[in-house]
Amino acid sequence: MKKLLAVLVGSAAALLTGCGGGGGSTQQLAGDSGATSPLAAYIGTWQSACDSHDRQMLVIAFKSDGSGSLELTPTSETYFKADCSGPVIATDGMNAKITGKPDGTADMLIKLADNAAATTLRVDKITSSVPAYSFQRSGATVKYVLRDGKQQWCVDVDNGESCMWDEGMQPALSVPGGLSLRGNDLYTVMLDKGVYVLDLHYVKK
Repeated sequence: MKKLLAVLVGSAAALLTGCGGGGGSTQQLAGDSGATSPLAAYIGTWQSACDSHDRQMLVIAFKSDGSGSLELTPTSETYFKADCSGPVIATDGMNAKITGKPDGTADMLIKLADNAAATTLRVDKITSSVPAYSFQRSGATVKYVLRDGKQQWCVDVDNGESCMWDEGMQPALSVPGGLSLRGNDLYTVMLDKGVYVLDLHYVKK
């Protein structure tokens, strides 16, 4: 859930849906202008590396209203095995779509790893917005339980449990972020204390 929110706050992408690949011509994707949108390269399904049972997924599409804005659907998949092998046993998501409105481009110095020097990324800036929303978890073995005074969705994994709090309805948000593409590598960035920093790294699925 924390990572899902990070994408919303950071990339509007992140909190990146659909099943692979874009559809339609570039004129259709870019809206009424008929020009090729610089955001077309982001269309598709993206996945992060495995992180102890969990893998973040992000589906990016153009909104169907012809505005040229993106529609972002982030989800998180939980696996029984810590290396994310085998079937998905739980899927976390939001009950609302994220809209990513283009906000220009900028070259930014971003650290792509904690111990790495900052590198220059050409970032497509996006203002991410979402109406009031809530998180949810689904899966055949998911249990909805009261733990530590909070309702949680829990699922058994090979070394214990994976749980997510039910935070209830959350207020609408509108926040700055951005997307950057290098080959098949998608980087989402977020504005943190006035500085853009790396949010998540995805590869094309």
